[in-house]
Amino acid sequence: MSMNVFECHACGHRVYPARLWCPACGQDQAQARQVPVEAGELLAWTTMPAKSGEAAPAVVATIRALPDGPVMVARLDAPPAHIGQRLHLFERTMQGLALPWAGATPQ
Repeated sequence: MSMNVFECHACGHRVYPARLWCPACGQDQAQARQVPVEAGELLAWTTMPAKSGEAAPAVVATIRALPDGPVMVARLDAPPAHIGQRLHLFERTMQGLALPWAGATPQ
C-alpha cells in the first residue's frame, strides 16, 4: 500500500495535498507528477476524543513522508510508540474522499 504526493515538474519539490502553484518555485502545477510514497517518520501526534457513536478516539499525526516527501497530517490506525517511529502510509476512502492514513511498519 502507498499514497501519492505531488512533485513539481519544474523543481521537484513535493507537496500534499496538490497545489495550484509550487510553493518552492512558483510554477503552475497543472502538470505535477503523482509520486507514490510508502513510508513516513512520525513528527508529532495528538489524540482527539471519540465522537458520539465512535468506538475509539481518533489519533491524528504530523508525518514527514520518506525519503523526500512533504510534511503532512494523517490519521493513525493505532496510537504510535514514539516520535521518530517509521510508519507506512496509505489512503483510505471515506465519504468518497481518499484521505491519508498511517500505521506501524510491519516488522
